[in-house]
Amino acid sequence: MNNLSDMIWIEFRKAIRSRMPLWTSLGSLFMPLAIALLLLIAKNPEISQKLGLMSAKANLMAYTATDWSSYLVLIAEIISAGGFFFFILAISWVFGREFVDGTLKDLLAVPVQRISIVMAKFILVIAWCIAMAIIMLIFSLVVGSLLQLPGWSLSIFLDGCAVAGITVCLEIATVLAFAFFASVGRSYMLPMALSVLALITANLMMAVGWAEFFPWAVPMIFAQGQSSLTPISYWIVLFTSLAGMLATYLWWKYADQNR
Repeated sequence: MNNLSDMIWIEFRKAIRSRMPLWTSLGSLFMPLAIALLLLIAKNPEISQKLGLMSAKANLMAYTATDWSSYLVLIAEIISAGGFFFFILAISWVFGREFVDGTLKDLLAVPVQRISIVMAKFILVIAWCIAMAIIMLIFSLVVGSLLQLPGWSLSIFLDGCAVAGITVCLEIATVLAFAFFASVGRSYMLPMALSVLALITANLMMAVGWAEFFPWAVPMIFAQGQSSLTPISYWIVLFTSLAGMLATYLWWKYADQNR
């Protein structure tokens, strides 16, 4: 356990010194800020008249988020869509930087079990993603308060936060599998490219009605409150996460790390 705690401390220190958590956290605020801008435009017709197409999009957004209940659903969707991209950035950096920076051999030379190294990286990724999700949620709630949306109640707030929290957990679970691709690809590029493919496939699966069986579509379906999810959908997400983590560990343990 001492080895694991030491490696966790080292991984957190590397991340903080790189300032990547800071930049990704600031970047994750873009989507809530964009939604806030669209809602603000929709609530001010004099601005809408001057913005053409953006006005139409803003009006559609305002129609979608008419009160706190619908706005909290929108927040969960924002975290699902925007969170996925920034979560991928986090896990790609954590597992890919050792290859890009050429520090892998130094890391593996440390007298620490490789499972401790891999688990420390996963713990960092999970904590990093949760922190970004909390920042997005708090910022979105502040925006909703400033917009003075109707229909506020404690029960609606707690239900919305619960949906957002479960969405984050599902999103993180699906993202953990990309640690394997960052390791095999020995850089950031392969997981980033495959994440785009996963999003495209998720949208295709939603169009054909098979999304509940595709793990990377499950968080978005849950965030939207759709009833098409079954227990097998959650088991698929769990299996994908555990399989990705196991494959990552086995690769770090047995692959030929010659560079």
